[in-house]
Amino acid sequence: MANNHEHKVDHLDQPFYGPPVLPPVEPLSAAAARRRCVADPYALCCRAIRVLTIVVIAVGVVALVLWLVSLPNALKAYVDSAELTRFELGGSDGAKRGQLLRYNLTVAVSIRNPNRDQAVLYRRLEAVVLYGGERFGYVDFPRTRQGRKSTMVIRPSFVGQGVLAGAAAFGREKEEGFFNINVKLHMRVRLKVMVFVDSVEYRPDVDCYIRVPDPSNATAVAMGFTATRCRVDDFM
Repeated sequence: MANNHEHKVDHLDQPFYGPPVLPPVEPLSAAAARRRCVADPYALCCRAIRVLTIVVIAVGVVALVLWLVSLPNALKAYVDSAELTRFELGGSDGAKRGQLLRYNLTVAVSIRNPNRDQAVLYRRLEAVVLYGGERFGYVDFPRTRQGRKSTMVIRPSFVGQGVLAGAAAFGREKEEGFFNINVKLHMRVRLKVMVFVDSVEYRPDVDCYIRVPDPSNATAVAMGFTATRCRVDDFM
């Protein structure tokens, strides 16, 4: 028994070459973790990116809400009057592509800006007149500005002659006493959002389908012209 005891004691006296046994690591407290995060540059960078991302998302949401709230309303347009002093079809051009249409038409178009926060800057404003789907006249207007909640009246006059290839409806409409004419406005506009801030460029089109009395028909002239509302594209 003594030998066994001595053997055990000798075994315990031998040096131990295994890996050291480390004491258990206590978890850092919340305050210590914050101090360590502040001291770590990588943690600081990560935290700054996280804060910047949150700020960008918040600004984007606010901008989207403000844009939806201030979304501009479409312009409104009306043809208040139309005077046709000449609208004659006869003869042919030298190439025999169709008959010559001689015309003299003046219209008054009122354009209403219903927006109370945006003025309208007209970079391009062109009036085009068509008959039977064929264009026979146009007028260009200079650049102009329309204030908030205001109405602007333009009076394009179309005078001259042009070749009309399809004249099938001309005789029938002349007998009826009214000509169906299409007046179009082609625009390039920007909205004045703030003093030094303009919107992107919009290209709304205005379509006005009007029935104009034949000047040679006394009955139609006595009935007169009826004011007509036009179709206007949205600011989209």
